[in-house]
Amino acid sequence: MGASGGHFDKGRWVDDREPESPSEDVNDTIETRLRFAAGQIGKGIDELFSAGSDLFSTQEGRLALGRKLDGICSDIVQSCEEIRQESIEFINQARDRIIK
Repeated sequence: MGASGGHFDKGRWVDDREPESPSEDVNDTIETRLRFAAGQIGKGIDELFSAGSDLFSTQEGRLALGRKLDGICSDIVQSCEEIRQESIEFINQARDRIIK
């Protein structure tokens, strides 16, 4: 049993030491970690801006954007074609019901 004093509680020895308050070293460590994390966020944002700039200012970036835009346009054209086909089918079905 500890020299610092204590007592038995439900059959177990419990030290009567006061809980240690966080030392300045722990606070410094947390502060350091928070500063590091904030710096990492700043670096990430800088990298995003740099990549965005490269998309517009480099040939490779413009080609990548062009390919993406071509894909989006193709999807839009396909969706419009599907809507057109479904509209024609709907009109034909409605016309057939009216004629009967």
